[in-house]
Amino acid sequence: MKRLSAGLLHEAEELLEKVDSWSDEELEELPKLYREKAREYQGLTQSGEE
Repeated sequence: MKRLSAGLLHEAEELLEKVDSWSDEELEELPKLYREKAREYQGLTQSGEE
């Protein structure tokens, strides 16, 4: 299995933080699949904060 570089992991973390910060209005502007996946990710992060 190929190892991910630290730079790629950092980029992925930044993108996930960005997705987590999006408002409902911003999510509505996304194509359906992206919108669904972004909401799914936001739900996962919110359930992990409890």
